Amino acid sequence: MADESTSSGEGISGAGSVGRVLVAGASGLIGRAALEVFAASPDWEVTGLSRRAPGLAGISHLSVDLLDREACRRALGAPRAQPAFSHLVYCALQERPGLVGGWRDRELMETNRRMLENLLDALETGKAPGGAGRSAGSGASGVLEHVSLLQGAKAYGAHLHPIRVPGREREARDDHESFYWLQEDLLRSRAARAGFHFTIWRPPVVFGHALGSPMNPLAAVAAFASLMKAEGQPLRWPGGRTAPQDGVDARLLARALLWATRSPAARDETFNVSNGDVFLWENLWPAVARAMDMELGEPEPCRLAAFLPDRVERWASLVEAERLQAPDLLEWVDESGLYADLLLNTGRDEPPPPSLLSTVKLRQAGFQDCIDTEDMLVEWLERLQSERFIPGPHAPGRPATPDPDGAGGRRGAREALGQRSATRDERPGGRAGESR
Repeated sequence: MADESTSSGEGISGAGSVGRVLVAGASGLIGRAALEVFAASPDWEVTGLSRRAPGLAGISHLSVDLLDREACRRALGAPRAQPAFSHLVYCALQERPGLVGGWRDRELMETNRRMLENLLDALETGKAPGGAGRSAGSGASGVLEHVSLLQGAKAYGAHLHPIRVPGREREARDDHESFYWLQEDLLRSRAARAGFHFTIWRPPVVFGHALGSPMNPLAAVAAFASLMKAEGQPLRWPGGRTAPQDGVDARLLARALLWATRSPAARDETFNVSNGDVFLWENLWPAVARAMDMELGEPEPCRLAAFLPDRVERWASLVEAERLQAPDLLEWVDESGLYADLLLNTGRDEPPPPSLLSTVKLRQAGFQDCIDTEDMLVEWLERLQSERFIPGPHAPGRPATPDPDGAGGRRGAREALGQRSATRDERPGGRAGESR
């Protein structure tokens, strides 16, 4: 039965209460969006946690290395001057250079499990004296009430084999090793012991803004288009033949995270979450060209993993010439060029197997939010332009192509990006982020 509660109504913490939420992985795509969405609600006091600050004005931040157990306890354990957190949004993640190899790395799996364990241990020691059990009252009681944990489409084995389409949450756990399962088993055990609720999320490709995320397709596409335009080139399709995909706007996912804190229907459940449509990357390319005020050229295979690092100096010149507010190119995109090559199926003539996810369960539970992916991509590009992260539509380059359907001119409900985030979280031997 669908849940009728809203993100600001009565739910886990009760009507009129103010919850205290900790967002771990605050400098990444999902974490940064979650900070903005929770901070916009009067019902929440918000704190971000990451090695590097997310660069958002007016939001409290704790600089903590989740691999350092004692540092977690010092930052979050008792005694503390401020009340304990009632909610946790956990979207921290460590990746290995090269991305794909790390997805099967047992040592990295254990690293990601330990990061969550260290944080849960610290939150447990920091709760109010005598606080235990599931609470229907205010988060000020010091009892951890709810945890949201991020997984992704790899839960269905999409990185290993063709999946049963659409992927549904009710399917048996896919038989492969994954830090998802290590974290989920840990979370379920702690929830049963401590009495809090949880929600597990499985988004597909995430679109949003952050620095240093190794899985940020928006950054890779925006940088590629900006550099092509600066060189006087049309926007050429660089990939191969793709299959239908789904994706999710980080802002929409953040609103789902907010909804889950107040909705009884979200308690102890797993949800796929996406924009609500499907797309082909090739079909999005004309909208990218219009948003960038570029001509659309003939397809020409190009690996962004090589193209972007080769143009670090050209990017620096572009930033200076256009007086952009952007950082060094690789500080922004990290290994997102490699990730984009995977998504665009670069160098391949045959499309990959589809890996679409069903979101029926989430809709039936009461979360109905959706967005057109093409409109979303245009909005994000326009926001990056308005924040001077990439050149605007009147920057030097070829003239724009006609826009017969008006898609490139839609502005939608635009939100401020906020201050640009600081440099990426870094740990020896790994990269921190939270795309899945």
